[in-house]
Amino acid sequence: MANSSLFEVYLRLRPATAGSRFLDVEEPQNQFPDHITIKPPENDRRKKAIERFAFTRVFEEDAAQLDVFEGTGLIPLIEGVLGPEGREGRDGLLATLGVTGSGKSHTILGSKYERGMTQMALDVLFSNIGDLLVDPATSSSTFPSIAAADVSEAHLFPASLYLDTLYGDSHATSRAQTPGLDGNSSFLSTSAFPSKQRHQMPRLSTMPDHPSVDDLAIDVDQTAEYAIVVSMFEVYNDRIFDLLTGASQSSKLMNGGRRRALLFKPTEQSPDRKQVAGLKKIICGSLDEALMVLETGLLERKVTGTGSNAVSSRSHGFFCVEVKKRHRATRGPWSSSTLTVCDLAGSERARNAKTAGETLAEAGKINESLMYLGQCMQMQSDISAEGGNKRNVVPFRQCKLTELLFSNSFPSTASSHHHNNSHRSPQKAIMVVTADPLGDYNATSQILRYSALAREVTVPRVPSLTSTMQLGTHTQQQHHRPGTSNSGRMTPSVVAALEEQLDNTLTEVTRLAEQLDVLHVQLRDERDRRRQAERGWRAAEDNMVEAEAALREELYAEYEDRLEQLQRRYKASWDEEADRCEEHWDRKVEILTKGIQVHEDEGDDDDDDEGGPVVAGSSREQDRERIAELEDENAALRRQVEMLRREQQLRSPSKSYRSASGNTRLGAAAAPSTGVALTPKVQLPLRAPSKGANMLPGVRKQRVLGKKRWGIENDSDPFDSD
Repeated sequence: MANSSLFEVYLRLRPATAGSRFLDVEEPQNQFPDHITIKPPENDRRKKAIERFAFTRVFEEDAAQLDVFEGTGLIPLIEGVLGPEGREGRDGLLATLGVTGSGKSHTILGSKYERGMTQMALDVLFSNIGDLLVDPATSSSTFPSIAAADVSEAHLFPASLYLDTLYGDSHATSRAQTPGLDGNSSFLSTSAFPSKQRHQMPRLSTMPDHPSVDDLAIDVDQTAEYAIVVSMFEVYNDRIFDLLTGASQSSKLMNGGRRRALLFKPTEQSPDRKQVAGLKKIICGSLDEALMVLETGLLERKVTGTGSNAVSSRSHGFFCVEVKKRHRATRGPWSSSTLTVCDLAGSERARNAKTAGETLAEAGKINESLMYLGQCMQMQSDISAEGGNKRNVVPFRQCKLTELLFSNSFPSTASSHHHNNSHRSPQKAIMVVTADPLGDYNATSQILRYSALAREVTVPRVPSLTSTMQLGTHTQQQHHRPGTSNSGRMTPSVVAALEEQLDNTLTEVTRLAEQLDVLHVQLRDERDRRRQAERGWRAAEDNMVEAEAALREELYAEYEDRLEQLQRRYKASWDEEADRCEEHWDRKVEILTKGIQVHEDEGDDDDDDEGGPVVAGSSREQDRERIAELEDENAALRRQVEMLRREQQLRSPSKSYRSASGNTRLGAAAAPSTGVALTPKVQLPLRAPSKGANMLPGVRKQRVLGKKRWGIENDSDPFDSD
């Protein structure tokens, strides 16, 4: 039965001292026990049936780590990875499955006092390869050839260089650079290394060395040489993350950054088999280096404390030991086979683990991936039990976990000319299921249902009073129906099937309820974030409105001040210009008035020496003409003043002021003999229009007063008074 399944499934029971035991191991019919029976606890209200499960082998509570290592078939699995003489190796998978706190991590990784199956497998691998293991530090062509044979687009580093870069000079092994590699090699890109910070390096002296596997020997191809390449990654929230990135990713997470997720995809050199692309892979030349790399990856793995487990894994961890093999004499291309050790996170119930927030979301993703894993295993078990050959119908692409576990479980059929993509055998897989006989009955029974190789309901329990009444009512209804049997009884197999269906339904309801709780938590968090963002947006909008109002007030006050200053300056200039014009008009009228009076007095008293006619004022007609001329002159002056006012309005106050000041100085310099300061753009000499000419402003012909007409001597001033 086990040979036709994808996994050889082993069950290991965790030692416990208290509680009500619900799991019993049956007496072995052969050398080792392989069947168990679970009975519902006495306080179970659903009256479930007693179930019996079959496994490849059952390890009871007193089984030691070495017993599990030797009894699970891990040694043949390692031999298959190394490959027989002259042939390539076969991929192997070792995985643990169980409820949280059932002992999965202890089985696969050990504790402070004893080693786990991973450390023992590495010890067996390195000790048996021995001198057949090549070291990149001693060969100039080994590292480039290994890097060229990699098909997963990985970043390869020698272990000595990786550990020195991560931990500094505290590493005690050889730190010599790989021969034949210059500083510009793409394999040793400094951007792929973590930042060189001194972290506390795990000490090899503190690592356990018990149990010892020195007496375990395996078959190794003596005509080949080997290289060991290790890598680690985890599946966290259905995303793949590298665990060997070191301090760079840790510092990025502490600063609020995010890790870069990796892709599980076919590559250019491996089109028919998916690979985790972009991993950091370390070439290890000794067991100590491999253990150091393992401890480094474990420090980066996601763990937290819950109500069910003080150190609960929040991700599915994968530790890959890639064995490179080639013929030692010809030194052709490297072939590759991988031993993958998977420590699956345990399923948990939020009610028991008391998780909330991010931890609850992590538990939801873990339970979802384990549910898909159970569906794949149960479907494959059903196909194997029916004797069909329908492995391709297993829906293993529903999540990253099942895709990683099952993608290499089927033979490769794609044709390729690359030597790494030849037809390969499917991987051989071992599943170690851990269970606590005194733990949670519902969670443990669910794990056993889809992980066991076979399952049967053997002893149905006595129906409860309620179920008996319902059964009686149903029987009575069937009895009164025409064409039905008079017995009305249900067979035990039918009852067991109904109870099994009810149990599955309740389990699904529980899972959906937990998923609903996770969604409620996520919805509440999203609502809180949305409210917080809205409050921030409103506060920012209010701040912008206040800042805009303050800026507007400031600009308004500044422009008001400037406008007021300009108005004051313009008004002062205008008043000054008006005063000058008024003063000019007054002086003009005064001068003209004095001139007329002087001419009248001279016209009445004096006569012309030569006996000629009387000078101005002797005739009334001449006086009227003179008055008319003066009135016209005055009107022309008023029009010119009006034009000056319009020009003044079109000019800025500062230019008007400077122009007025300059014209005033010019006028004063132009008429020094008169003793009267001339205003800007106003001419003091009298102007009379010529006959037939229009009185246009600005186009005037200056009139020259005759000496005889006004009786003015050559050296006399007509405006001087007697």
